[in-house]
Amino acid sequence: MQPEYERELEAEIDRELEGLPELSAPRTLAARVMSAIEGQAEVAWYRQPWQMWPAALRVGSLVVLLALFGGLCLAGQRLAHGEAYIGAAHRLGHWLSGASALGNAVSVLLSAGVLAVKQLGTGTIVAALVAAALGYAMCLGLGTVCVRLAFARR
Repeated sequence: MQPEYERELEAEIDRELEGLPELSAPRTLAARVMSAIEGQAEVAWYRQPWQMWPAALRVGSLVVLLALFGGLCLAGQRLAHGEAYIGAAHRLGHWLSGASALGNAVSVLLSAGVLAVKQLGTGTIVAALVAAALGYAMCLGLGTVCVRLAFARR
């Protein structure tokens, strides 16, 4: 609010801060920092990121993971052609047919709504939005009045 006063205050604070002595770190800080750095280097290989593992272990783990993935893909392919899977999928399809019909109905209703809005003029849409906003404001105001009346001290 008062630029001159603020400049004087800033200059005074600056002088006070420059007059303070330099702070020195605690004597044990360097030793603690060095021990923390050395402690990170001594972490076991399995606790380090995969890129830091020894090369033989990385190759071995990659081979094992690829074999597991291949087995999973083969099991999924065999399962998809099994009779038990086909029967279960057929039953599940019957159960979900109602949800599919409901989704189709909602899709048709939304499409009809979009077409109806496209046919309306811009003025009609703006008037409807203004009416909705005014109705919301009126409900909010009446609600506030009712709450204030209900909690008024008598």
